[in-house]
Amino acid sequence: MDVEIENQCRGIPVQASWRKLIDARVRELETRYPRMVRLHVTLKHDRHHRQGADEVALLALMPGRTLRVNKVGERMTDALHAAFEVLERELAEYAERLRGFGKPPGPRPQGIIHKLFPERGYGFVLLPAGEEVYFHRNALHDLEFETLSTGQAVEVEVEEGREGPQASRVFPVGERWTA
Repeated sequence: MDVEIENQCRGIPVQASWRKLIDARVRELETRYPRMVRLHVTLKHDRHHRQGADEVALLALMPGRTLRVNKVGERMTDALHAAFEVLERELAEYAERLRGFGKPPGPRPQGIIHKLFPERGYGFVLLPAGEEVYFHRNALHDLEFETLSTGQAVEVEVEEGREGPQASRVFPVGERWTA
């Protein structure tokens, strides 16, 4: 294996089956994600808890990025499987960003500021189809909440919120947000 692995146990001796599971998962990951340089695995057992007392913490190091995963399970194998599943998803997202194949930004819907509630820090954007979209002051990019006015044109990125559509980002018309 090329990935340097460091195992640490707290409150529990490492079992051979756990070490075998860790080595197998690391071998799988390093073939798909060769940029991973080091993996620090911490296994903890808290004798004072009745359920979910086994915890796994993974710290994966890549050039320019550190991924941290913590998972708790009733048994150590449950926590290990859960932690490695999350780490694999995180590594996949990291690899996708490096390849630059992320979703290209498309056109954003344009609308106008329809209602403002300055004392509460939110408002609504009216889209051309007549739909009102909630936004919070924290969703503003290159705009100051205090300078907004009803009728002002904006672009929005809409997502489904707890109570319906909401603007995750609100921009001045013609501005492009870059990562």
